[in-house]
Amino acid sequence: MANTVKKYWFKRRRYGFGWTPVTWQGWITIGIYLFALLGYAFTMDEASPEGTIEDVYSFLGVVTGMTLALIAITAIKGPRPKWRWGQKSNDNPSKDW
Repeated sequence: MANTVKKYWFKRRRYGFGWTPVTWQGWITIGIYLFALLGYAFTMDEASPEGTIEDVYSFLGVVTGMTLALIAITAIKGPRPKWRWGQKSNDNPSKDW
């Protein structure tokens, strides 16, 4: 039987709650997120010189959507997050940073 060890792109942070990228796939995911976020911010500024409240809501909606997509990817490609405060003896090296 083949060994089916799950390779995580993200590991749990040592302090706090959340994930840290640990493979090239994880770093590429973060890079794409930042590139898309900044790209949208710069095109939004050029496309709407009036600065109406609808533009603000549109921007916040897109940013929220991008952030939720990033959280979904990290939840799928990383271990279940939990609050951590430092390294413990029972940490799993394949899940914990």
